[in-house]
Amino acid sequence: MRSTLPDWLRSPATTPVPQRTIRVAFLGRTSTDEQQDPTLSIPRQLTNSERALLPNMVIVAWFWDVESSRKELSQRGRSTAWQKFNIDVRRDGGLADMLAEATSPDRRFDVVICESIDRIARWTHQGTKIEHDLELAGVPLLAADEPITQSNSRKRAAQVLLRRTKQGVAEWYMIEMLEKSWDGFEEHTGQGWNVGKPPYGYLAEKHKHPVPAKRAQGKHKTKLKIDPDRGPVVEQIYAWRIDEKLSYRAIADRLNTDLDRYPPPQPVDPARAVGRWTGSAVREILVNPKYTGHMVWNRRSTKDKLHPGKVNPREQWVVSAQPTHPGIVPIETFLAAQNVSRSRERSRADARQGSPNRHRQAKRVYALRSYVWCAPCQRRMFGRTVTGYTYYSCQPRERAIPDGHPSMISVTEEVLLDFADRFFNTYVLGPDRVQLATRSLDIAAQQAAEEQRRQIAVLRRTLDDIAARRRRLLRVIEENDDPDGSVFAEISERRAQLDRDREIKTAELAHLEETMPADPGSADILADLPEMEIKLSLLPTDRLRRLLDAFAVQIHHDVRAKQVAFRATVSQHAAPHLARLTRATADAPHPPPHQRKRRCPRRRRRGQRPFAVL
Repeated sequence: MRSTLPDWLRSPATTPVPQRTIRVAFLGRTSTDEQQDPTLSIPRQLTNSERALLPNMVIVAWFWDVESSRKELSQRGRSTAWQKFNIDVRRDGGLADMLAEATSPDRRFDVVICESIDRIARWTHQGTKIEHDLELAGVPLLAADEPITQSNSRKRAAQVLLRRTKQGVAEWYMIEMLEKSWDGFEEHTGQGWNVGKPPYGYLAEKHKHPVPAKRAQGKHKTKLKIDPDRGPVVEQIYAWRIDEKLSYRAIADRLNTDLDRYPPPQPVDPARAVGRWTGSAVREILVNPKYTGHMVWNRRSTKDKLHPGKVNPREQWVVSAQPTHPGIVPIETFLAAQNVSRSRERSRADARQGSPNRHRQAKRVYALRSYVWCAPCQRRMFGRTVTGYTYYSCQPRERAIPDGHPSMISVTEEVLLDFADRFFNTYVLGPDRVQLATRSLDIAAQQAAEEQRRQIAVLRRTLDDIAARRRRLLRVIEENDDPDGSVFAEISERRAQLDRDREIKTAELAHLEETMPADPGSADILADLPEMEIKLSLLPTDRLRRLLDAFAVQIHHDVRAKQVAFRATVSQHAAPHLARLTRATADAPHPPPHQRKRRCPRRRRRGQRPFAVL
């Protein structure tokens, strides 16, 4: 039974009270996708909203946006994309302006209306948040495709159920479309089609679009082919990075010395072109796997709500299983360049070998800067000068101090350079270097790596076999009639089993590839280096750092064990360059005696070496 106000509580009415005019604000939104035309969508939404109004309702404010509804709520209503279109609808602002005015004491409207609740937001939580904020301000949110009455300020259970159902369906539809789009891009990548501007060193090879309707519109698809002018530049960049361990900035400086020979990259927007190489442009080439011949998609997040354009984790990249276009560098070369990046991580690179540090507070260049590590802390040790003598120190301050680690550790540069001489002249350039390195290789690790490589090869052959079986099943359906559908049912069941097997084998392959132990390599490549002695302490800083960079030297100082461990990297690819660089360094004239470093008096007082070298 519906309750009504008793007659004795009603106000006496001598004259009929005129019906109050309800002021309405229109709220619309459309995106700029190819399937939508803002010049048609916004007027249509306004017309449908006006038709749904009661006779005493009138629109007095117009708020609408041309933007994606998948943005974060804090970013909604701030797009300027509407300025690109000539839309014949008055605009007083966007969503953010409407919400701000709703809480204002002198707002112009009493209610807000939209064509459909999913026009407000595709995400359910965003739509309900907007609705809740308006309710707190005393402003009901109406939808043209829902019943509108004079008592809309009071919620009805059926209306809430209908609205939440539509919001849930809208979110489901959006997520389903994203899933299908992702699957389509995965297949698109596997077939080798490129998305966006070709990377530096490649040209776009146009192919007719496979869809006749899009082909009739002049659309096409592209694959990559090597640019004969810029492809060799990419090879040179990788060579400098691997052979000389140059920083991105140092490579850019070399390229800028001859822009005719090394033409700089051109961005998509010509207005952003700087006309020269930059460190970021070099880095983009060195980290892009497309140069191996494999197509890659989703390296950058163009749809990220908070950080559009950020680099995605590698686990989210979509990479073709097989090469799809000509590669400029082998996979081994690409991986070697990534190893250089890891060895230089968190170190300040020289713009030019041995050039003064660009930091405004730097007063000198430390010869071993970025090479010396504290073994207990696993952090780089910093250089400092005390009364004319150079030290490398570790001083944990606002972090935990490892066990056995003094409050401050210092080791003189002279000691480290002496040990560096012993290391290079014994283990790298000495007559017994091959025998010493062979004994230090872990034979068990070599065998384990070989076994794992064999398992990976078996799994890859199994996956190829599964793919061939699936193709044969499809060929059976194409070439044979199936009047009762029994053949199709059996083939579908068999294909589902093959899909399950493929998923299991793919997971096993991914696990083996991720856990692949590092190959200790062969000591025979050391024979390519010259047999000679070298005195690092007498080298000028620029030549010393060039040599240490080329060998990717790391010096690990362990105060607890009183040891200094040296590590150098020699690869088959870099060995010829290392040999030339070592000979050139040794043959160059040494500085005159007055430029040589003074010996630390503490060292002479001790009378013996305080550490062992490994």
